[in-house]
Amino acid sequence: MKNIIKHITFCGLVSISAGMGLSSCEDFLTITPTDRIVEEDFWKDKNDLNSAVMACYKRMVTDDLLRKYIYWGEERSDNFDRSTSTSASGPEANIMNANLLPTYGQFDWTAMYNAINYCNKVLAHGKDVIQNDESFSENNWKPIQAEVITLRALCHFYLVRTFGEVPYITTDYNNDGQMLLAPQSTQLTVLNNIIDDLESIKDDAMVDYGNTVENKGRVTKKAVYALLADVYLWRASYKAGNNQPFQKVSLAKNYIGEQTEAELSSRYEEYETTAESDYQKCIEYCDLIIDMAFEEKLEYIEKNGLNVGGSAIELELEDLLAIEAESTSNSRKSYSTSFRTAYAQIFGVGNSDESIFELQVDGTDYNNSMVGSLFYSLDGKTGTFTGSESLFSSVESTPNNIDPLYVFTKTDYRRWETIVFKEIGQNTYDIGKFVNSSVSQRNTNSRTFLTDNHANDLTTNLIAASTRSRLDNNWIIYRLSEIFLMKAEAMSQIYEDEEHMAEAFKYVREVFKRSNPYAYEASNETRKTDSLTFKSNFDTADKMEALVMTERHREFVGEGKRWYDLVRYALRRGNTTDMLKILCKKYTNSKSIEAKLADMQSLYSPVYNSEIKNNGLLYQNGVWFVNETSSRTDDL
Repeated sequence: MKNIIKHITFCGLVSISAGMGLSSCEDFLTITPTDRIVEEDFWKDKNDLNSAVMACYKRMVTDDLLRKYIYWGEERSDNFDRSTSTSASGPEANIMNANLLPTYGQFDWTAMYNAINYCNKVLAHGKDVIQNDESFSENNWKPIQAEVITLRALCHFYLVRTFGEVPYITTDYNNDGQMLLAPQSTQLTVLNNIIDDLESIKDDAMVDYGNTVENKGRVTKKAVYALLADVYLWRASYKAGNNQPFQKVSLAKNYIGEQTEAELSSRYEEYETTAESDYQKCIEYCDLIIDMAFEEKLEYIEKNGLNVGGSAIELELEDLLAIEAESTSNSRKSYSTSFRTAYAQIFGVGNSDESIFELQVDGTDYNNSMVGSLFYSLDGKTGTFTGSESLFSSVESTPNNIDPLYVFTKTDYRRWETIVFKEIGQNTYDIGKFVNSSVSQRNTNSRTFLTDNHANDLTTNLIAASTRSRLDNNWIIYRLSEIFLMKAEAMSQIYEDEEHMAEAFKYVREVFKRSNPYAYEASNETRKTDSLTFKSNFDTADKMEALVMTERHREFVGEGKRWYDLVRYALRRGNTTDMLKILCKKYTNSKSIEAKLADMQSLYSPVYNSEIKNNGLLYQNGVWFVNETSSRTDDL
């Protein structure tokens, strides 16, 4: 079902498939290359265009980019530690200790800009097919245009969150090796461009491709809305902290082209909209997605005869999420498309009920080897990273603690679904998320398991995990649990009254409840402390924000989101102080980390040294300039 593109290049010459169509899920992302033809002769019919669109998706799941999702979104966070098999003096260790050298390959953005170039080629030439193929019309082109603009926007969003100030590229170039000579735009400019692009095509995106794989694996209207909500949330946080462009910190003369010293020291941008209006837009797009999810679920229930008795169905938020089927407490299982556990649905099989957009991998024509090398390999070897001791070593007694030392509580399934628990004599928690296709308790009595063992080091004597036979796990970009939490986060920033906090709370509670079913069972004698309780705990905006941050931490470990969450948290405050209180729980040398990350610019990665050398229009983030090679210091 899940097929991936095979061997496509855009190196001035293009490999295509003759007669390739997208009529079924078997066709999705499957291209058999034939002869190479010159690009000028390529855009002749809709099959050429479909091949080019699929090439954009293929670029998004190359090993280089899959690794970047982790390097950029997780490596600097409090989720991971360096494994014992990883050098104590290598790039991984240095980056985790806030020693970022521009020479490290983790900061090479070439693969991401290659993906953007593929999108720009489709946008530059795709419309030509209307003139060349009578069966292809403007109406056929619009959803494809929306699809590719969204992929391009997603790439730019990764870049701007990672590097802060990056080139915003909307024109194509001839080959992947061509030097990209383009200046950086400020963070706010890039965010504005992303939003403007997405707003211009949001109504043209596809709603239904006719099969599950494409509905989850290609850009749909829900995926556009999800990305818009995410970008609005980031831009709102940027504005809330009154953030401004990078300032000069001992930079080379070409930091901002030929500007004067006075101009360099006073870069300033006016905000055209307020943080509050951006938070509100985030909420609006989350609501649109949730409404669409309800409609789709009702349609599924009616179509599959699950509406027993024919009475009117009133769905709840919990019905939109994949359920923990091992729990006997969920009386609404009949509304789910699967009786697998939530973990197996989301990360094992993939394309779950709650999925909005995930990059497809089949494990045959393309392997997600990133997971096997960075997390935990199929043959049982520790990867580059292990789960942070501060995150997994023990559990919190109740989820109602605002600032807990530990993140997971004793009833949370996600703790043992995320990591491979310690074997006897093992000192680290290996990351099993994605690598395992399913995780379950050996003792199916959740009460015994969770109450008797929550304070102990769990072992394989207690946990049964099925390791994948091949690395065919999809890479998830958005799912509904994130939409719930984005809405709650935005609400915590623009409302203060108890009524709105109660509404935000219900979205967080459903995400937590899904993975903590025992906490809510009537027979649980400690139910009051095991479950989330709104009154006195989360009825203010500050407490709600803290709850959302903690729940996002529990929900998205290893999914390439944590570092961005911490940066967004700091952006809202315009400083790193509170964010470092969270991050530095991981470190024994916290004072050193705090000193290195005191400047907001330090939260963004340096531009790869080779890019700086080859493109005179680029400038380095001044925080990291002292680490550049001598070939650049001559310009001081």
